[in-house]
Amino acid sequence: MEKIKDLEEKISAIVEKVKTLKNDKDSLQRKLDEYNGVLAAKDLEIAALKNELSSKNVEVERMTGEKNSVAEQIEAILSELDRIEI
Repeated sequence: MEKIKDLEEKISAIVEKVKTLKNDKDSLQRKLDEYNGVLAAKDLEIAALKNELSSKNVEVERMTGEKNSVAEQIEAILSELDRIEI
């Protein structure tokens, strides 16, 4: 009888340990799912920021081209003024 009681206690302890481990696993899975959701949101944010950066780079290139064009026009006007004054 003593051996059966010991086995029952050991089985009960094992069952409790399994329940605890399952609860821990479920908790960790929920955290993982939450972190994966946060990660996916950050990935979307990064993609949006990369697109915005690309757009801004295109705008900077366009404005640099306009600046160079205006500078060339000013140089041409100054050259024309110098030619007229001579």
